[in-house]
Amino acid sequence: MGRKWNQDMTPAERLLSVYTLLLFSGREVSLSELARRLDCSKQTVRRVMDQMEAARFGTLLREMHGREVAYRLDRPRHLPGVSLSPEGLRQLALCRAFMLHLLPENMRDMVDVTLQHAAAYLPEGASSCAMEEMGQAQTKGVIDYSPFQEILQTLMDAIRLKQVCEVRYRPSLNGEVKRHFFAPMKIVAYHEALYARGRLVSEKGRAEALFPSSTSLAVHRMTEVRMTRRSSAHIPDAPDEGEGCFGLMGDEPFTVRVRFAPSAATYAAERSWSRDQRLTWHRDGGVTLTMTARSAAEVIAWVMSFAETAEILSPAWLREEVAARVRAMSGMYERTPKTARKKREEKA
Repeated sequence: MGRKWNQDMTPAERLLSVYTLLLFSGREVSLSELARRLDCSKQTVRRVMDQMEAARFGTLLREMHGREVAYRLDRPRHLPGVSLSPEGLRQLALCRAFMLHLLPENMRDMVDVTLQHAAAYLPEGASSCAMEEMGQAQTKGVIDYSPFQEILQTLMDAIRLKQVCEVRYRPSLNGEVKRHFFAPMKIVAYHEALYARGRLVSEKGRAEALFPSSTSLAVHRMTEVRMTRRSSAHIPDAPDEGEGCFGLMGDEPFTVRVRFAPSAATYAAERSWSRDQRLTWHRDGGVTLTMTARSAAEVIAWVMSFAETAEILSPAWLREEVAARVRAMSGMYERTPKTARKKREEKA
């Protein structure tokens, strides 16, 4: 017996989903796309389209593109006067293309539907232009936030309502889950990951901030988030003294000087790494970058990603830390994989 398609969706829900998509998208939708969106067979989609046509939910238009049939719902001639700009929607669609990979699937669908609803109120011909996909995000090491849909939604609700959350948080893969009471202020996107920035607060009574600075918690390391009834409206968002500095984690800001070889100079010089950065060009085509950072660990990882084309000049303590790591890496690669594995097991 064959697989039953999407058992949770009733025929009426399928019909409403297709009608909504065609009504607000203002474009042709292929049979294959409808089957994918509904998670059902093409035969099921055909039955839905026949039911829609029989119910006279508007004029349903069919067009063939090669061997593929596409459907479109004829739009009403007179649309309500809504002030929407095709160019503004195009720019929103571009932002969607760049950032959508960070969101869970349900949120991605909601963004798509909302843009389609807005585009439906544009003049004839402008809606399809506004919804053209002109951008794409090329990413690596992407985190799948689909399992964190509920956590993200709870954090967003807590930010909007200014409520304290009880957060179960695992700082590392094998780390112990700890409980925090946290007043989220913003969702921050950084290096292909989402963080909740806010204030750690007292466990009971009136919520009071435990530290003068804000704290950033990785959303994908939260195992549970529960919004409490305690208000955080009286707690201000801590001033970020490190804003505009290199790095996310909040150490004390410090000055870093990094020299880049000619092969890496263009890449380093054409980007903004900190708000107060300065560039010094050298005769050989290299460049020295002076900037303010607030996370030693992030600076070390960043500089080492350039291998021999980047060198920390100062501060001395950071330069020595990188040198120590390079020596350790060199020793690791001088050993055979079997010997290296044995030494790691002995240390464990």
